[in-house]
Amino acid sequence: TLSRRISAFRFWDAKQTRIGSMAKPLLIFQIGTNNWQRQGEFAPGSGILHASFHQTMNSMDGVKCFSIYPSKVQTDPEDDDTFRVFKINHDIPICESVSPNSSYRWHSMDDKEYQAYLNRLESEICAFMDQVEAREGKEFDYLISHHAFTNAMTAAQIVERRHREGKTKLKHFNFVHGTALKMYIKEKEGDPEYPMRFLTKCQGSGVFDGLSKTSGVWVNSEDYIGKFLDCFPSYPKERCVFSRIGVNQKTFCNKGSTVAADLAKHLQEEDQPKVASMKRLVTFVGKFADWKRLDAVLYAAKEYEGKFPDVGTAIVGTGPPDAVEKYQSMAKTLGLERTVFLGPKGQDVLAELFSMSEVGMFPSYKEPFGMVFIECMACGTPTIGAKSGGPTEFVKPEQGVLVEEEADWHTEEGMKRLGGKVATEVIKAIDEDWKKTKGPGCIDFVTKNFSTVAQVEGMLSNMKEWSA
Repeated sequence: TLSRRISAFRFWDAKQTRIGSMAKPLLIFQIGTNNWQRQGEFAPGSGILHASFHQTMNSMDGVKCFSIYPSKVQTDPEDDDTFRVFKINHDIPICESVSPNSSYRWHSMDDKEYQAYLNRLESEICAFMDQVEAREGKEFDYLISHHAFTNAMTAAQIVERRHREGKTKLKHFNFVHGTALKMYIKEKEGDPEYPMRFLTKCQGSGVFDGLSKTSGVWVNSEDYIGKFLDCFPSYPKERCVFSRIGVNQKTFCNKGSTVAADLAKHLQEEDQPKVASMKRLVTFVGKFADWKRLDAVLYAAKEYEGKFPDVGTAIVGTGPPDAVEKYQSMAKTLGLERTVFLGPKGQDVLAELFSMSEVGMFPSYKEPFGMVFIECMACGTPTIGAKSGGPTEFVKPEQGVLVEEEADWHTEEGMKRLGGKVATEVIKAIDEDWKKTKGPGCIDFVTKNFSTVAQVEGMLSNMKEWSA
């Protein structure tokens, strides 16, 4: 059980076999790239993952975790001294594409602005760490930075700064997320929107030049080990480890929600009348970025909604105003009378939507991992995606299907062909009632393979080994 696994973890380190007042806890600090989901602000995947790590670590005996993450709108908590908000006066900078909250790219910053961001982040983290250490009566043991970019370089600077102050215990580790690597790849390929700048800056910092500044690295997709090492070839391959992402099954579980009883409360007012003609639902969740391929989703909806007059489509997510306008106009042009745009939604609402859906539909191109697949499966709903990126590592016939890739997906005709492939599988899923035949197995699959506790236990074990 979850409680047994957490209790058992208290013995993970021989130096800390006593808890409470008899042994000081392991102190961990995490630097997040994206906001957590709180105070009404929607969070992207890496922000949700960071919050999950933080909460899971603090549920373990003998471990205390502290964190910081950026936000323009959120404020520090009044009832929790374990995390703080790094306040910024602009949207959260992103590496590429768009996020639910921002289209403000790092590349839009000039060098002076970028360095000022790094300097202030370093100073605020060090001040927070000093306060915690004074209260706890010991130094921090581990520092985890999220994304192989700004936070990693900042973390390396913090370790060096603390060493100069005589605090030599701290070890730095990095959790690689896909978007920074995508940015580096675009820079290497000469993409005009991403001139070569930050890859050389990160390489020049030496943060991933051997083990002196970063003692270990996790990636969230096995495919990204090679991509990371292509960018940082001097980093030891044996310290670059695939960390299987976990999901919070207290949040993502079958809620027993139904289209008839529960969908309307999540819809915009103008879409409320559509519920009367909808008995079954297919759901897409994702940001409105080209590689998420919402175009293919809408082309697919045209086909399966035409075959099943009681099936509707929920589109959850957002993007820049022009992208929102593009896809809403496209749905109208295609005559999709039962396709509804819900905007961004929190985790509890996503769990309700997944639970009432026949299938989740996420045909992204080279999705770095595919957390949304796991969240959907955890609610007892099979998934349909595309055969590229992270989902190829775990989506099997027992949980759904991945359609063959479409080489020309950037073209309208190619996107239509991809949509046709997706529609064929959605129709099959509804005809064969995958919700009933595959749904229960999806929950078992997530429980056995994608526990957040198991992931964090693995990371803590890695850090202990890499610090020896």
